[in-house]
Amino acid sequence: MRPGFRAVAGDALRPGGLALTARGCDLAGFSPGDAVADVGCGLGESLNYLRGRGVLAVGLEPRPDFAAEAALRVPGGVVLARAGSLPLRSGCLDGVLCECALSVFDDPDAALAEMARALRPGGRLVAADLYRRDGPGGGDAPGRGGCAAGAVSGFELTGRLSRRGLVPRLFEDHSRLLAELAGRLIFAGFSAADVGAALAGRRCGPGQGVPCAPGRPRLGYCLCVARKENA
Repeated sequence: MRPGFRAVAGDALRPGGLALTARGCDLAGFSPGDAVADVGCGLGESLNYLRGRGVLAVGLEPRPDFAAEAALRVPGGVVLARAGSLPLRSGCLDGVLCECALSVFDDPDAALAEMARALRPGGRLVAADLYRRDGPGGGDAPGRGGCAAGAVSGFELTGRLSRRGLVPRLFEDHSRLLAELAGRLIFAGFSAADVGAALAGRRCGPGQGVPCAPGRPRLGYCLCVARKENA
């Protein structure tokens, strides 16, 4: 995480914050008593929100430093785990929340397969993430290691869900929230190159080997809700 980013983005560390989380949960119909896993729970902001909503929520986070802080926010509710190998029984979940995480997973297809396995038939997945608005193959590939490392087009994202038996019910563009976050970062003193690097995982501009102009992927932000097909 780049110094100062958290102060601007808040503990949610993503565009839209808890307002977009709440919208996704409402659209998915997460209700009190539902068993929901927050996969890639980060600092536990959304996990804490889910608990406050009455949801039986557990957070799964691969980064020890993030998991430790999330555990302070939600004691007993966080497990150190990787998305490609979830320590959950098959069919035990009513829902999965995955925010700004699919695009940074080493193997997003394996992660989606695990989420689908853990969901019961009829269970819902809420995913919010960066995506490529220029479509597949548009612009240079994002640099590995940043938030946009694995960003794909909306078409490819919904296709990945469908291949795992997760039928997309909703796809909303919320790119305005990404632009607003970028604007706040620049207002706080981040350069345009720093904002691009925070997303793409590398610097752009002269001497950096990455052009800031056309050719870079056109990134957006989306909210997607999918439902697991009946077995």
